[in-house]
Amino acid sequence: MKSVAPLSLYFITLTSVFGCSSTANYQAASLPQDLAAPQTVNAKKIDMTALAGSVQPSDRLTPGDAVIVTFATGIETDKPPEWTIRVAEDGSLNVPLVGPVPVAGMRLTDAEKLLAFESVRRGVYVSPNVTLRIEQRRSNQVTVLGAVNKPQTYELPVGGSDLMTAISMAEGFSETANTVAQIRHPPGTGARLASIAQTQQVSYPNGVVPPPVPDQFEMDLLRLNEVPESHLQLVDGSVVMIYEKPERFVNVTGLVRQSDMIVMPKDGDMRLMDAISQAGGLSESLANKVKIIRKRPDDSEVVIEASIRDAKKGGPANIRLAPNDLVSIEETPLTYTLGTIKTFIRFGFSSAVPGI
Repeated sequence: MKSVAPLSLYFITLTSVFGCSSTANYQAASLPQDLAAPQTVNAKKIDMTALAGSVQPSDRLTPGDAVIVTFATGIETDKPPEWTIRVAEDGSLNVPLVGPVPVAGMRLTDAEKLLAFESVRRGVYVSPNVTLRIEQRRSNQVTVLGAVNKPQTYELPVGGSDLMTAISMAEGFSETANTVAQIRHPPGTGARLASIAQTQQVSYPNGVVPPPVPDQFEMDLLRLNEVPESHLQLVDGSVVMIYEKPERFVNVTGLVRQSDMIVMPKDGDMRLMDAISQAGGLSESLANKVKIIRKRPDDSEVVIEASIRDAKKGGPANIRLAPNDLVSIEETPLTYTLGTIKTFIRFGFSSAVPGI
C-alpha cells in the first residue's frame, strides 16, 4: 500500500500539466474544405476524349500529303495523264502545265474544282475533268515517354496527331502515372501550327485567336478546360512526357509501435487509421488523442485534432491525410499514468526475481 500514495500524487500532478495544453485549431470531423487533403486521382480515370484536338475530315489535304492528280479532257486517245504530286509546305500543289495551286486545308472535291478552274483561267485546258486521290498521308514521328504502358516513338497521321492519339498508341497511362504532362516541340513549332491552322481554315469562337504554342510547356490533364485546343496538337518530332507520381510521405510519431516516415499509396488515399496501422499500431491501447500538423500552400501550419475512437467508426473523423502531414498520437494523463504503472510493475517484478 505504500506505493499507492506516490502514484496518486503523480496522477494529480500529470492532470494539472496536461490540462493546461492548448486545444487544436480545427477538428478532423468538421474540417473546412480549404484545409482538406486533396483526393488522390488515378490518371486512368481521365477522360481521354478531352485530350483530342479538333477532328479533321479524312479527305482534307495537308502539307506533305502525296496525291494522284488526273486531268481528263475527253479528247484523249489513251489513258488520261496522271501525276503523283506532294502538297508543298506552303500548301500548294504544283501541277504540270498548270503550276502551283493552293489546296492545303481543302477537301478533295473542293480541290478538284479549284484545279479545274485554275487550269481554265490560265489557258491550259478548256473544260477538264479533274480527280484527286490521296496516295499517302504525311505522318508525324511522335515520341511518348514516362508513365505510359508502352513508351516509344510512334507514327501518327498529320490529321490525327494529338495528345489523345499519342497516349492511346502508347496503350494508355501506367499505374504510376501522374496527371501532369510535358510536351516538347521542335523549335519554331508555334509558327508552324499557326500556319497549319490558317491553311485548314480554322475558325475560332468569337474570333479570338489562341495564344501561340510554346516549344515546351506543361499541362494538368485534370484542368484541360484552361488549355487552348491548339496546345493538344502534335507535330513531327514532338515529345510527350507523362510524369510519374512522386513519392509522398506522412510522419507518424508518439504512441505507436514504430515512429516512422510512412510512404503513401500512389493510386489511392491514406487515412488516419491506415497511417497508424502502417506504424505498427498503437503502443498504448487507451491512446485516443491525435494531433495532425498540416502545411498550407503558403507554408503556414495548422493543427488538426482527431479522435482514434471516432476515426475507427469511419467517416470524416478518419481524416484523409495530405503529403508531409505530421501525425502525433498524443500522451494524455490516462495513457501516461497507465504507462508509468506498467513500468512500475515491470520494475518491481524484475527486482523481485533475481537475474531478471
